[in-house]
Amino acid sequence: MNSASRYRGFLLGSLVGDALGLPANGRPHHIVRMYFKGIKGYTDEYYTTASPTGLRAGQTSIDPRPILKSLPENPSLGIDLWIHNFFQLSETWQKTLTKLSHELLEKSTLEQTLLGKLFDEKAKQKILDGLDLFPTDLVSHFDGAMTEPDAIQFALSMLLRNHDDFETTVLSTINMGGLSRLTGAIAGGMMGLLHGEKSIPESLILGLEHSEEILSALNS
Repeated sequence: MNSASRYRGFLLGSLVGDALGLPANGRPHHIVRMYFKGIKGYTDEYYTTASPTGLRAGQTSIDPRPILKSLPENPSLGIDLWIHNFFQLSETWQKTLTKLSHELLEKSTLEQTLLGKLFDEKAKQKILDGLDLFPTDLVSHFDGAMTEPDAIQFALSMLLRNHDDFETTVLSTINMGGLSRLTGAIAGGMMGLLHGEKSIPESLILGLEHSEEILSALNS
């Protein structure tokens, strides 16, 4: 698989994960379970339940079209700019996510040994301690994934547990609640980076708001 496919997979995967997680964003797991009973796709019901006057099915947290049009073809540079402009992270965690993305772009595999390059010993051990927990216990292990560090570490833990199937990984991550637009974007982006654009179900790409313009920007 070439780097261009994985780069596109990263961009599209993060958009899909962001859009899937947006309705539940900022809500604890028990509220997500009560209201949504398992988010499975871009269904209007999820969005109107979350915000009757606001969100639209397939909507992302910010409009990605201007960012996509400005991205270079070079995957490394494009990843840097995309994380800076789309993920909306503080500088510290932006650097962590950028480093993770470059490691995956270079090695195309996700292993526990990578944790030592990203986190201090305490954070690394917390991630390792949570890998055998059920997802509901895992999100509690990270205090509901309600802050940037907890959300990033939770998303990475979910990826380490299962990174074979895009849809399963992203949906299981965002349905745990917390900062689900962020955890979804991370899970989706990293899955796309590992497995390429073709690993993302076409229905999830075409279901994005402005999908035609998004694909046009990627193809230009």
